[in-house]
Amino acid sequence: MKKIFYSLFLSVLLTAVLPISAEIVREGDEWRVYDEQYSDEIEFEYRDILIPHNTWGTGDWLPGCSGIIPLSLKFNVEYGAEMGAKMKGRAKAQWPESVKVFFEGTPDTGSADMFYGINMEALWKNCYTGAENELSKWLNFDLSFADEKTFQPFLLDGNVDNPVSMEDSVDHFQLYEGTLADMVGGSCGLSIPLIGDVCSLIHFNFELDGKMYVEMFGSRIAIDEKQERSIFSDNQYLVIEPPLVGTVMKIPVFYESNTFYRIEIIFTVTLTIKILELQFPIPITIPMVPGTEKLWQYNYQEVEFNFPAIFIENRAHKFDDTMPGDEDYWEFDVENIGTRAMEAKVVSNDPNFIVIPETLNIEPGEKAAVTVFFKPYDVGKQNGVITIYSNDPVEPVTKVSLFGYSSENDTQWTQVIEGDEPRWEIGTTNAGCSISLIGGE
Repeated sequence: MKKIFYSLFLSVLLTAVLPISAEIVREGDEWRVYDEQYSDEIEFEYRDILIPHNTWGTGDWLPGCSGIIPLSLKFNVEYGAEMGAKMKGRAKAQWPESVKVFFEGTPDTGSADMFYGINMEALWKNCYTGAENELSKWLNFDLSFADEKTFQPFLLDGNVDNPVSMEDSVDHFQLYEGTLADMVGGSCGLSIPLIGDVCSLIHFNFELDGKMYVEMFGSRIAIDEKQERSIFSDNQYLVIEPPLVGTVMKIPVFYESNTFYRIEIIFTVTLTIKILELQFPIPITIPMVPGTEKLWQYNYQEVEFNFPAIFIENRAHKFDDTMPGDEDYWEFDVENIGTRAMEAKVVSNDPNFIVIPETLNIEPGEKAAVTVFFKPYDVGKQNGVITIYSNDPVEPVTKVSLFGYSSENDTQWTQVIEGDEPRWEIGTTNAGCSISLIGGE
C-alpha cells in the first residue's frame, strides 16, 4: 500500500508542477486532447535582379577643403533595376490525429522594394564660402523609380484581391529646352518681315516621364512534388500525417508569389510656334518592361515540430480472484518516448475497475505510474478497458484490457460456479485415497 500512496502522491505532484499546454475536451462519450506548437521563426526572401543595384563615384567631397586646392568635387551615380520582397513568420502545428500546419507572419516584417533607373549628382563646392554648385545641370538628374512597402505576412490563400503593390513615377524631367536656332547653331536662313528669323520662332521642349508598377498577388506557402505525396495543402494550411518513425517532423517549404511589373518611359517632344501661340506635344511611349508577369519562388525554409509518443509495455492484465467488497490492484507504467511533453486523460469504462490518476503529464524520456484497482460489486467474470487519450498524434487513443473474476467462496469453486467442465481432485484420508467429483453429478 505504501507503493500505491507514493505513486498517487507523485502523480498529483507532477500534475501540479508541470505546465499544461494541451487542452483535454470531452466530446460525447469520448475525449480529445488538442495540442499546438510553434516552430522557430523563418524568413523568406526573393530578389529579381535585372541590373544589379550599384553606386559609383567619389562618395563624399574630394579632395577635402583642408588642402591647398580651394574647391571640392562630388560625383556620384546610382543605377540598377531590381525588385524584391522578404518576410518573417512562424509555422504553427495543431492536432490530434492529422497535423494541420498554419503560417503566421511576424507583425510588420513583410517588406517589398523596387529600384529602377539612374540617379546622378555632379557638384563643386567653394571652400571659402561653402557654396555648392552644379557642374552642369545636365549632370544632375534623377531618372530612378524607387518604392518600399511594409505589409503583414503571410498571404497564404492565393487571394488576388489582397495584393502588395508598389508604384512610382518620374514627372516631366526636362532633357532640353530651346529654339530651333539654338539647336542648329544659328539662323536657318529663313525670315519673315517684321517678325524675324523663323528658326527663332520655333521652340522645342524635350521631356521624359516614366512609370513603374509592381504587384505581388496570389502568394502562398508551397511544397515540392515529393513532399506533396505525404502532405496535402489547401492553400490555407498543410495537412500532414504525423511521423510513424521518430517524433521529430521537419517540413521543407518555400514561398511563392505571382508578380506583375510594368516599366515604361514616355518621351515627349513639344513643338511651340510662339507667333501663333500653338503647341504640338508629341508623346512617344517606350516600354522598358512591357507588362511582364513572373512567378517568384522564394528560398526554401524548414520548419520543425516535436511530438510525444506513448509506450506501454503490457496492455493487458488479469487480476486475482477477488471477493465482492475486497480489492486487488495492478500498476503499470506509461512512458513518453517522444520529444515533446505528453498529456493524457485516463478513463475506465467499468466501475469495477478504478484508475488513478485520471490525468497524466509526462516529459520526454520520463514515465508515470498508473494504478488500477479491481473492486468487484457482484460475482462472476468482469472485463474492463482502460482508455488513455493523449496528444500523441500517431496514437491518440490507447487501450489497456483488464480481466477479473469475483466469487463468494474460496477460489477453488470459481470454475464450478461458472458452469465450466467439472474437474477431479484426489485427496488423502486416513483410510487411503478418495476421488471427489467437483461440479459433477
